[in-house]
Parts: sequence; structure tokens; C-alpha cells
Amino acid sequence: MAATKPSKLRFNCYLIRSSVLSWEHALRPKYRTGGALALLPIAPSASAPPNAIALPGQPSEKIPRWAQDLNSQFPGLSAVTNTSNRMVIFLPVKNRTFAVCFGYGSTALEWESIESNFGLRVAARNFQADDLTELRSRRIDASARTQSVQVPVGGELKDLGVNLEGEFVRKLAGRVESTGLTLDGSVLAGDSIAFKSTTELVTVQQTLANMLTSVEESEAQEGFEFVDALEPLRSNEDVSVRLDQRLVEEILQQGNRDETEFETQIVEFAPPDDVRMDEVDEIIVQNGRRTAVLTEFSIAALRAALRDLNTRVTTQILKSIQLVPTDTNGDPVGQQTSLRNWLIFEVGNVTERYVLTLGRWFRLQESYTEKLDYDLSRIDDLTSSLGLPDTTDSEHEKDYNARAASQLAGTVLLMDRILIKTEDGDRVESCDLLHHDGHLIHVKRYNGSQTLSHLFSQGAVSAQLLRGDEVMRTHFIETVTASDVRFAAAANSAPRIVTYAIALKDSKDLPTGLPTFSKVNLRDFAKQLRQTGVTPTLARIRERPS
Repeated sequence: MAATKPSKLRFNCYLIRSSVLSWEHALRPKYRTGGALALLPIAPSASAPPNAIALPGQPSEKIPRWAQDLNSQFPGLSAVTNTSNRMVIFLPVKNRTFAVCFGYGSTALEWESIESNFGLRVAARNFQADDLTELRSRRIDASARTQSVQVPVGGELKDLGVNLEGEFVRKLAGRVESTGLTLDGSVLAGDSIAFKSTTELVTVQQTLANMLTSVEESEAQEGFEFVDALEPLRSNEDVSVRLDQRLVEEILQQGNRDETEFETQIVEFAPPDDVRMDEVDEIIVQNGRRTAVLTEFSIAALRAALRDLNTRVTTQILKSIQLVPTDTNGDPVGQQTSLRNWLIFEVGNVTERYVLTLGRWFRLQESYTEKLDYDLSRIDDLTSSLGLPDTTDSEHEKDYNARAASQLAGTVLLMDRILIKTEDGDRVESCDLLHHDGHLIHVKRYNGSQTLSHLFSQGAVSAQLLRGDEVMRTHFIETVTASDVRFAAAANSAPRIVTYAIALKDSKDLPTGLPTFSKVNLRDFAKQLRQTGVTPTLARIRERPS
């Protein structure tokens, strides 16, 4: 007779903050003793772990919205109800406590009592790149691109062009087979960690103990460093309050921003996840009974709307001002949400960086920033040797390139807007300026992370094409030689060196003063260039007031 397989359940586990006084304080007030929906503990048997507490909720019934709305056409639908159940088990593990949730149990938890990102920290230490089957993330830059990716069996994220650097990762799913954490089936990681296990809670207890140990005693795996480096802040922390004030001053352009402790790196208007901007015609901005309408979706338009509403300089506006996206008929095409959920903001100083995305503040761990800055320090700065002229804050890039080529005639050749043929029939720019030493110089003014992303990509793509596309290489050499034979040798040797020439105000350092995502992007493209035998370099173009 075949042995009966032990019964298994999926356990969804949240780590309670060590500062929470008791399990009751980990519940929302209405679920505590004496509350309207109080969860009452039931006595455990001897087989349950010592001090484990189970709190089942009373089933609740609710008429679905569709049943209410369609009842007039189909009488009797209003009698249809959905029944919801919940249970929370508070399980001691080592010197900590986990809330193990079933059904709607997690909705009974007080979120300020939960260790955010615990599941992701476990995943960062125990997943391998080929373990992942799914992720959901949001890019921390002006694009605020949200991605949800499912990886085919046997595939890897890198095969799909997915890079976790610069991503606010909210969910990772995959299989874990590291020592001490061999689990059956898929593991789902976010703020919580969810996994299958036998119903013996002592087994769950041991698994969670191993997870705690891995988080406390080991570092994130290669490729998961950025996931681990974002530390969520609680809303009532002192730094969160100061950051909210700084955000309001930046949006309303009030206060003395020269004296602030945090310098702005990014401030952008960006939609929440549930809003498809291609469906949006207008965004209604509500401040109490007063409203303004956005037809252009930018931080400048938002600032104008807030001025029209006579918005006060107080952190309360981040919650009290509500935005409603509407279509051409004036119907909502997304939920009404507070202002803070529509903003991307990064601020920092020499030692600290903070990011706001999807309404949540994160601290970027100093160790990650230090490693990032160290990696970027390996990129040579050629500002002095190239001697590119200064620019003004109003000079167009096209005009600057032409002037630089004229001033440095014989040293650099103007290649801006000259299109070179490729094997597949496209025409691309090889660079903006070609230096007689073989530098492909790409020029951009720093005015946001999206601009720099384009610059870094342009330099890498051009170099890779010149390396591997014979049609482009031949046409490039012919075009350069026909323009100025003195640069023939430089054209034939290219691409040996790619130079990113960035126009910056004196107040910003290059590259350490760039936004975090831009630094991450620069490091990634510099790595790509080195892998193809090309040396990445930087040059600063001093930007002066007009």
C-alpha cells in the first residue's frame, strides 16, 4: 500500500517589526480585543508550537457590485453574496514573530507593524537568476515604466533583456533550492514570503528561522543588489516627514532650496500602475471643492494647476489633493488617488539618497551607493585632455556641436545629424563629434534621466554596430574620409573609445552627482562597451547661465 503524502498548504508569512509591543499591536484597531471585528484566539493543542496564537475571523458576506447594478434587469441577483474568511497565526521564530495569514488574513494587519520587503530580501539571498519565473517592478526614473514579466520554463530574465538594476521590485516568484531552504513548488516574495509546506507548524517555523538567518547573516546574490538596497521607510519616521516637506517645496517651488539638506535629483509627474495614459484625455486635480484640469501631463503643468488652486505649502496636500484620470467622455479611466501616488522624486546629499515612487519612500543603502560610485570611478574623465568648449543653458545641442567643431577644427570633426547606412537598411548617427584620436563623442545636456538614458544607449549601439556591421563601418569610413581626410585614421581605428560628453551646471558632479538610475544606466552601458573591446570615457561640458 502506497504511503499517504503529507498534506500541504501555502503559508503567507509577514515578519513583525521587533519594535511592536505585542501581537495585538500588529492588528488594525478594529480587529483587536474590543474592536468591532475583534479576532478571538482559539486554544491550541499540544502539537502546536509553544506560544503560537491562532486568530480566526468570523465569515463576512457582501453583495457584489455587479449583482447590485444588474438586479433591476435580472431580479434576484441582489441575493447573491460573496463570503470572505480570514485567519492569522502569530508564530514565534527565534527571537521574532511572524504573522502567517490565510484567506483575507493580511487585511487585518497594521501595515506600519510589518517589516516591508522581507520576502524580497529572502529572495535576493536565495534565488538564482535561472530560478525566477515571474517579476513585477517599476522603473525608478522619469519613464516610471511598470513591467510584469513571466519567464518561460528553462528561460532566464537576462534572456528577456530584464535587468533588476534601477527597478523598484514588488514581486518575485520562482523556485528556491539553496541549502536549508529546499521548498516544494514556487515561492512568492514581496513584503511577505509565501511558500508551500506540510501543515506541521514546527516545519514552517524552521523554514522561517532559516530565512531569518539568511537575511541576517548573508549578502544579496549578484544581480539582486539593487533589490536589497532599497529600504522602505515608515510614514511616521522623522526622515519621512522631512522628505515630504522637501517634496512639497520642490513641487510648489517654495522655500529656500539652496539651503536644504537634500538636493533634488529627479522630480517627475508619473501615473500610478492602474492608469493607461493612452486612454487618458484629461486629469482632474481636486483640492476640496476646487478643481483644475490637466491636458498636458508634466510636472510643469501640475505646478501650474496647483498654483491655480492656491495650494498651501503643507505636507497635507500630498494626501488631500486627489487626481482623477478621465477619457474623452469625461468618464474615469483609473481610480481617484492622492497626489503623492503621481510623483517620482529622488533627493540626496553626499552620503544619503532617497526615492519616492508609487507613494512610498525608500532609502538607498549607503553601501550600494558607495559601490556604484566606485564602479563609475573606473571610467576615465577626459574633460581636460579633450578641451571641449563651454556652453550656455540656452544653447541648442545642434548649435553647440557645430561651434565646438569650428573652434576645434582639425581636432574634432562634426558628425551630428550625418546618417550612416547599416546592413538592414536603417540609417543611424555614429556620433556627434569624431576626435582625431579616434574618440566617438556623444553630446547631451543633462536635463533628466531619460535624456541620459538615450545618450548612453546611443553610444553603446553605435559602437556595437561599427564593430559588427560591415556596411555601416565601410560607409562610416567613406563618409569621414570624404569630409576631412585628416580623420581617415581615426575612422579606421574606431570604435576604440566612446566618450559621453555631458553638459552640467557647476553645482553637479560628474558622474557622482547624477540621479541613481542614470548612474546605474551608465555603469551598465560602460560594462557593455568593455565587453565589446571599447573603452568608455566621460567628459564634462561646463554649462554657464545665458
